Amino acid sequence: MYTFPKDFWWGAATSAPQTEGASLSGGKSATTWDHWFQQQPELFYDQVGPTNTSMLYEHYREDCKRMAHIGLNSYRTSIAWARLLPDGKTLNQEAVAFYRDYFQAIRDQGIEPIINLFHFDMPMWLMQKGGFEARESVEAFGLYARTAFECFGDLVHYWTTFNEPIVHVECGYLYGYHYPAIVDFKKAIQVGYHTLLAHAQAVAAFREVLPQQKIGIILNITPTYAKSSAARDQEAALISDLLNTKSFLDPAVFGKLPKELIELIATHQLTPTTENDDPALLEKGIVDFIGLNYYHPRRVQAPIKPHVPAKMPEDFYASYRICG
Repeated sequence: MYTFPKDFWWGAATSAPQTEGASLSGGKSATTWDHWFQQQPELFYDQVGPTNTSMLYEHYREDCKRMAHIGLNSYRTSIAWARLLPDGKTLNQEAVAFYRDYFQAIRDQGIEPIINLFHFDMPMWLMQKGGFEARESVEAFGLYARTAFECFGDLVHYWTTFNEPIVHVECGYLYGYHYPAIVDFKKAIQVGYHTLLAHAQAVAAFREVLPQQKIGIILNITPTYAKSSAARDQEAALISDLLNTKSFLDPAVFGKLPKELIELIATHQLTPTTENDDPALLEKGIVDFIGLNYYHPRRVQAPIKPHVPAKMPEDFYASYRICG
């Protein structure tokens, strides 16, 4: 029989946009999801939008009791940036009261809250300025993070900055699954770079506000398997790992981007706009722990007719299937 340590955490994870509902009430401003649903509701399953979720905003006390009933001793969720700071600057006291009561209700059930800051719900006021494509997003996220730490640090001892940050890069700027549904590799690189800086800005604020507590980042790590030992297949696998894993993992662990990744994107004219102090900021983004989400491996082979310079990640590697 397998046994687990007495302090092992059994939990579940979700997010503000998936659960809260009340998406345009309680002082909250619109996110990209609110805007997109208003513009194209047919893109949402059964045309169910962000207002009609599991309605945790109204039922969180009962939900916390259910968490304890099923045996959870930890629970990860997120804060809605657009609820806490509806215009990016003004603190919404109704949101402060809600989250404090919510987090206390979690603790009252003997459950450890792990609170994430960003789970794909970009405030629309910032999206209208370019979202993470705009340099302004770095300072804006840092302010939001500091505000959250100051408001809830006495109730929350474990924090994360981003959930699966590569997802809002890929889905919003390469494959059209999230707003703004842009297909532009260079913009995607810029968004990813500013996300890394925003993460580091948040970690730096955390070290000042809550130096005795722990902060991490949640990454969906996808290990790559090459189709063969052929040099081109091996190179495709290496690049896949650089783009999909090391791009966020290395800065979180080592405080810097891999040299090979920097050289790769420069060769293909994809280098983002940077500032001189960025390396020093990235060094501040080293975390205390990594949240690891694992879904599946990535199986790649060399592409047949890649664009040079690359226009999409698939110009570096092509997927293959195992049959049988």
